[in-house]
Amino acid sequence: MTRRGEASRLRRGEHIETPLQRLLDARSIPSSRVEAKLRERMGEGAPTEKQVGRWRLGRSEPRRKNWIRLLWAVREATNDPTIRIEDIVDLDPDNPANWID
Repeated sequence: MTRRGEASRLRRGEHIETPLQRLLDARSIPSSRVEAKLRERMGEGAPTEKQVGRWRLGRSEPRRKNWIRLLWAVREATNDPTIRIEDIVDLDPDNPANWID
């Protein structure tokens, strides 16, 4: 990897495996399909591709109102209405990472 690429990767930080990413990987669903569903429903008000990527890679946490939107988009993209919020967001109060701001 070039120096430039290495610096870019370090600046963004490493990603963590999120429940959302695990679900998408397990079902072979590209995140672009989720993003497209959000754009389809929300138009210009949809989260950007970059923001969805941050949520998917654990670099930022979606706010509660975005959990609902994300859940809807994942259900639509997977064609599975049984997916629950716990399947895409870690809500475990015993997870120490959930207590870090």
